[in-house]
Amino acid sequence: MSNPKALLPGWEDLEISTQIIIREAKERGISVDVIDRKENFLRLKQGSHVEFVKEASKTRLDSLMTYLVMENKIASKLVLSENGVRVPIGRNYGVFADAIGDYAFFQNKKKVIKPVTTNFGIGIGISNPNDSLESFSYFVKEAFSHSSSIIIEEFIDGPEYRFLVLGDEVVAVCNRVPANVVGDGVQSIAELIQEKNKDPRRGEGHITALEKIQMTEVERLVLSGMGYDFSTIPKKGEQVFLRKNSNISTGGDSIDVTDVVHPEYKTIALQAAKAANAVICGIDIISSAIAEKPNPNRYAVLEINFNPVLYIHEFPYSGKPRAVGDKILNLLGFT
Repeated sequence: MSNPKALLPGWEDLEISTQIIIREAKERGISVDVIDRKENFLRLKQGSHVEFVKEASKTRLDSLMTYLVMENKIASKLVLSENGVRVPIGRNYGVFADAIGDYAFFQNKKKVIKPVTTNFGIGIGISNPNDSLESFSYFVKEAFSHSSSIIIEEFIDGPEYRFLVLGDEVVAVCNRVPANVVGDGVQSIAELIQEKNKDPRRGEGHITALEKIQMTEVERLVLSGMGYDFSTIPKKGEQVFLRKNSNISTGGDSIDVTDVVHPEYKTIALQAAKAANAVICGIDIISSAIAEKPNPNRYAVLEINFNPVLYIHEFPYSGKPRAVGDKILNLLGFT
């Protein structure tokens, strides 16, 4: 595979999803003005047809209120559940003491504790059944540090999948695997991370197809929970996860599964997008059997994303690349 770092020479400072849009626009003879480089804000012109595109997937096609509903997890969960979409069962809180007060309610369940408004998996914690009050409190405090409201909800087991919805079509689906390394029985976790980070597709700052795996306090804590540290030598073939969230932005791997998912899951993703009146969005679904007919006990729609990245589908870590930037230009009416 070619190195997406050189996708558009001279534009490498822009996030790679924006580079994808520029590449597709130039191939169609659409003129491109970068209005604000730091904001990845573009103006596209084709004759008298002018469109503004921010961060590759924010366009006039979605209203401000649609963005706000998708961004706010309480609002998005409400519209999803009211429209018959299976979502995890949980509660939301605006006060730290109220969340801590429900410790006993959630005590024997595996649960996710997350800020109401967050992106890239920031501030999200996973608390195991019968976790100590101290551990539970840590996750609640962390979530509140990123948002004035938080959600605590049931943990649904299984891999997480991103469904990219463009208009009335699911154009790509990828399995987002949390940052991980696979042991060879010789190298330490730190050495395996360094080795994996040598992949030219991995960089920092969303300007490459994949992000480097970090070795911060977050990763250290995840390893500590397994009784490991960065000097641990995993067994040959052992997969060690360094993050609990599956975001590609924190070093995860994107694996294309568009042709594998059961068609009814695509219907569910479209139903979720319609519930929020969204034209361009990413629907995150967790499922333990994505190739089989959906069973409500084995899946849930986790959230709707108002600014889905394109590069995880155009440049997957493994699997078939999907031409998704082209489809956004089609939706905007460019020829």
